[in-house]
Parts: sequence; C-alpha cells; structure tokens
Amino acid sequence: MKYIVHIEIDPTVGKEMEDNPQRIQELIAKWQAHDPIGMYFSLVRRTVTVIVEADNEDAFFAALHATWRTTKSYPDVHPVGDVDEFPEMLKRAGVGG
Repeated sequence: MKYIVHIEIDPTVGKEMEDNPQRIQELIAKWQAHDPIGMYFSLVRRTVTVIVEADNEDAFFAALHATWRTTKSYPDVHPVGDVDEFPEMLKRAGVGG
C-alpha cells in the first residue's frame, strides 16, 4: 500500500532541530530506508512530504513513531492507490466483499 505522509514542523521544534542537525539526518534516514517514491521539502515552510510504498508496515510505523518523537507532532498519513489497488483498499477498510 502506498501512503502520502505530510510532516509539519512547529517553528519552536524546527529551531531545536536546526540546532541539532543529527536529528534531521536521523529523521530523513528513517524515511530514506523505505526507498520513497518521492520526498519533497518545502522551501517556504517547515514541511516534508513523503510518498512511500509500505510493504513492511512495522517499519512504516517505526518511521512514523520516530517522526512523532523528533517533531513532537504526529504527521498526516493518507493511504493512496491507483485504480488497480483501489478494490484492495476498500476490502481493508471493510467495504465490499
């Protein structure tokens, strides 16, 4: 399943992260380990958008948890799929047979 993960970084937390670049590198490494389809950094806001296919949901949730611990807020997570994946997404949500 593919997910779009949108991470917004509070200005106060962003300053703390900027003062400790290792935290930023660790966070990016967690998401890079998933070989993301795309990873986009906003130039005008402290936001990161990651598009990832999560074959291993345990590792995916570990990356979400690391993000929460680093940014002190939980990212927005949106499951997405193409037209071929949509029926399976409905089944996982308990819709249809």
